Amino acid sequence: MLREFLQELEKQNKIEEIEKEFDIKSEKISLEMKKLEGKAVVFKNIKDYENCKILANICSSRELIAKALQTTKEQILFRMLNAMKNPLSYEIVEKACFLENKIKEPNIIEHIPLLTFFGKDKPFYTTSTIVCAKTKDGKIMNYSFHRLMYLGENKFAIRIIPGRHLDRITDTWENEIPIAIFCSVHPAVELACATSLEFGKNELELANALLNGNLTCYNLKGFHIPSHAEIVMIGKIKKNELVEEGPFADLTETWDVIRKQPIVEIEELYYRNEFIYRTILPSGAEHKFLMGLPQEPRIYSIVSNTLPRVKNVCLTQGGCCWLHAVVSIEKKKEGEGKNVGLAALAAHPSLKRVVVVDDDIDIFDEKQVEWAIATRVQPKEDIIIIPSCKGSSLDPSQKEDGTTDKWIIDATKPLKEKQKFERIKFGEISEN
Repeated sequence: MLREFLQELEKQNKIEEIEKEFDIKSEKISLEMKKLEGKAVVFKNIKDYENCKILANICSSRELIAKALQTTKEQILFRMLNAMKNPLSYEIVEKACFLENKIKEPNIIEHIPLLTFFGKDKPFYTTSTIVCAKTKDGKIMNYSFHRLMYLGENKFAIRIIPGRHLDRITDTWENEIPIAIFCSVHPAVELACATSLEFGKNELELANALLNGNLTCYNLKGFHIPSHAEIVMIGKIKKNELVEEGPFADLTETWDVIRKQPIVEIEELYYRNEFIYRTILPSGAEHKFLMGLPQEPRIYSIVSNTLPRVKNVCLTQGGCCWLHAVVSIEKKKEGEGKNVGLAALAAHPSLKRVVVVDDDIDIFDEKQVEWAIATRVQPKEDIIIIPSCKGSSLDPSQKEDGTTDKWIIDATKPLKEKQKFERIKFGEISEN
């Protein structure tokens, strides 16, 4: 499934294959990922690793994600929203490609080309790993992205965010929590597992809906793993054994704080022959899109309750796909832009700024959004600043008490003078 998608990208010249040798301890591989953002990249020659390739950037643009979902960038939100409303059960099959190799108590780095991303003095990390965990009673199976910092031999430190689903699952156990970890799957599976569903919902059913019912899974020790996954690890979280985790580059392109996090001990490693090792550049475009895009359907749904004529929502790449949003509306009454801005801030509490525009603006074109601000906004009338709101922990500018000022820019046209603000449409200019 992943490999078939890569073949499609190759046909469309959307993938770059690099033959040059790279060392996993060098930041040169990160520089290549950054330089080639917007295009999938395969590193075919990894020093000391002859049996694998490294894959990056397959979710580094809205266009690539749209290709994976067989839609357009404008329709990604609605494709996800429909799948969230109509999840599909998946089939359990008897075969899986990752069963070709099995190693007990592995020294991970002997088999998997973990990366430091930012040079020799930084720790090795896995950044595309999806963790499957179950509540102790077995009633809930959850899938979520978690970075893993390599500690040596068969151990990692795992970043678990307090209050999120994996944290809630660990609370149902005493110390050791059995888990499965997998990576190198189709982008639709990644997007689904990056989505915060209601606790108890199965992210792979969302993935199956996005894949039009074509996802199959293998039951490995009670965990349902996509059968096309290239790498799988079985292990346990030791929640009472903590080590310092970090430094790690966050999506705001700043360093996350170093904090105490639990140890993960790997008991079994499975991988496909000549496997593909999927990685995500920390703070890069993929990091931003995979975190941000799943929030857009939620924002759209909540804001639509305030104004049914909401057209689309975009978390901007310049705003790290997390802190800044643009909302497009069909405006019929004055004040609707400000109401929509307030609703968006409530829908995604990490938001710091919301720009509301008319539906003649392409919200995925940051130049058009800036044009709307430049030509349709009078700051005294159209900008609202809301002081001392609860901010995002990812915002390095927030105050010590965790608050931040938020703002709304109403860049919609005044209804009484709409004609004055109409954009010239060059395709409609007569040649005569």
